[in-house]
Amino acid sequence: MELIVKSLISALAVGALCLVIYVQRDGLAAAKARAEAAEQITRDREGTIKTLTDAAARDKKAAAKLQATRDNIAATLTERENLIESLRHDNPEIRTWSDTLLPDAVARLREHPAVTGADAYSQRLPSNHALQAAGGGA
Repeated sequence: MELIVKSLISALAVGALCLVIYVQRDGLAAAKARAEAAEQITRDREGTIKTLTDAAARDKKAAAKLQATRDNIAATLTERENLIESLRHDNPEIRTWSDTLLPDAVARLREHPAVTGADAYSQRLPSNHALQAAGGGA
């Protein structure tokens, strides 16, 4: 009987050991799947970071280019304003011409910002006022 009990205990011990090994194997497989998923998420995030970094670099280059263009335009404007002012001081005909008042129609155009689209037109003018006809009529 003792042999049967020892055999039974041994069988239970082997069964328990097999159960522990099975549970550990499943836990290891689950941990491996979680690790692979985490690696995939990390790769995706690294790709997103690279994309955003590249976009930021492109935006920075575009902003620098726009700033250079703006600086060139400002320099050209200053140069032209200086030329106009020097011509105004040097040439009495230009001085007389520049001192005259603008015609009323032109002065009215300068009172408001330019209309750049349908929305700007509708915002600028009330619905009960229409634009005046160009050319002064027949």
